[in-house]
Amino acid sequence: MNNQIPDIKEAIKKIEVPIDKLDKTIDVAIKRAKTKHKKPKRKLYPFIGVASLATCVLIGSAFVSPAMAKVLSSIPVLNSVFEFVGDRGLEIASQKGLSEKIEKTVTDKNISLTMKDIFFDGTRLSISYIQEFPNKWDDIGELELKVNGKEINFGDGRTGEFLSDNQYAGVINIEPTEELPDSFDLSIGLNNIGKVKGNWNFEIPVTKSKEEVKTIQSNQTMNYKDTKMTVKTVKIGPAGIKLSVDLTSSAGENPQMIDDSHLQFNLLNDKGESLTQSGGSGSGSDIGGEFVMNMEYRFSPLEENSEFLTISPFLIPITNEQSSRIEQPLHLNKLPITLDQGEMGKIMVTDVKYQKDKTLLYFEVVSDFPYDGHFQFNNLWLEDKAGNNLTSDSKGYPERIKQNTYVQEFKHINKNEPLIVVTIKMPNLEVLKEMEIKIPLK
Repeated sequence: MNNQIPDIKEAIKKIEVPIDKLDKTIDVAIKRAKTKHKKPKRKLYPFIGVASLATCVLIGSAFVSPAMAKVLSSIPVLNSVFEFVGDRGLEIASQKGLSEKIEKTVTDKNISLTMKDIFFDGTRLSISYIQEFPNKWDDIGELELKVNGKEINFGDGRTGEFLSDNQYAGVINIEPTEELPDSFDLSIGLNNIGKVKGNWNFEIPVTKSKEEVKTIQSNQTMNYKDTKMTVKTVKIGPAGIKLSVDLTSSAGENPQMIDDSHLQFNLLNDKGESLTQSGGSGSGSDIGGEFVMNMEYRFSPLEENSEFLTISPFLIPITNEQSSRIEQPLHLNKLPITLDQGEMGKIMVTDVKYQKDKTLLYFEVVSDFPYDGHFQFNNLWLEDKAGNNLTSDSKGYPERIKQNTYVQEFKHINKNEPLIVVTIKMPNLEVLKEMEIKIPLK
C-alpha cells in the first residue's frame, strides 16, 4: 500500500523555482519514496531535502564487465563506491573503514543489479548499487524489505548517475519507522525495474558499525500556535546526525502546516552554521483527538568540535503567486554581480572559472537566513542566450566553501559564450526564534 507524500512537495513546488530539471527530479524522487504499512492509522511520510533531490555524482568502483572497467579506468582508485557518492557522511564512513562490501549480483531479463556497499550505524542505513541494462534505463521499482524475516515499514530516498549508456550507479537511503537491531539479516525483494517484471532478490547480513554513536536524550518541548514540538533524541555518528522530533497538533490537523506554511528545521552548530540536511521520514497517527507525527531528520556529520547544536524551526510559505525572475548578464569584467532577492537578501557572484569539462561559479550570500551546505530552499543557475539551463548533469546543487560562500558546477561553457545568471525573488523563510532548542554536547 502506497501513500502520497504530504505537503512538502507542494511547499517546494510553490516556491516556483523555474528549473525543469529540479521539477522532474522532485517528481521522480517522490515516486521513488515508497511506503509500507502494516498497522492501521499509521502513516509514513518519507521525504528528501531539496538539494538531495538534485542529481548527485554516484560512481561505482571495480565491476566485472569490460564496459564498466573502461568507464572506471580514468577514475582515481577508490576503496569504496561510497567515496564517490555525493554524501559527505558516507564518504567519511568509507574512509574510516566502517562500511561493508556486498558485491552480490542478480541478473534477470538481461538486467543486472549489483549491490556494492552497505553502511548502518543507527543514524542511517544506506546501500549502493550498480545497474546494467541492455537498452533503455529505468528506475528500480518498489522494494520489499524484511528484517530477520519480518516485513518492515520504511521510506527510501534515492539518487544516482549514469556511468555510461548502459550503466547506472545509485544509492538508496532507507528510512525505517522503528529502531533496527544491532545485527540482522536484510532481505531485499524487487519485482520490477520500470515496466520489466522479474526477480532481483538479495539476502544481506547487516552489522551495526563499531564506531560509537552518541545519543543525547532531550525531551525538550516548545509550542507555537497549535503545534507542539518535542525534541526526543539527537544521535551523533561519524556518518551523520539523526534528529528525532514529535510534532503534535492540538487541532487534529497536520502539525507541519502552520498558517499556510510548511514547518521545516535547520540544525546549527555553535558557530550558527547550518548542517546539510540529507533526508528524513516520519509516521503519523491520531491519538485522543490530536494528530502526532514522529519525524526523523538526517543531517551531515559534525566535522569540527561544537559545544552545542541548535534546532532551528522555520516556515516555508505556500503561495500560488509566481516568483519573479531576477537576472543579470554575466560579464567577467563586471564582477561582482549582485542579484537582489528581496527580503531574503542578496546573492553576489564573485568569480567564474572555465575548465575543460565544467564551469565553476562562485558566489556569496548576504542573508540572515542560515542556508545549509547545499544552499537548500534557494537556487542560482546559468542560462545561455537560447534560455537553456546549464546546470551540471552530475551535480545540480552548490557546495559551501565556508559560511555564506558557495561554488556551483555547471556544464562546460565556452568562455566567449554570452551567459545570464538567474535566480528568483524569494518568499520569506521565517525563522521561529522562539521555538529554537539548544542541545549541549559537552
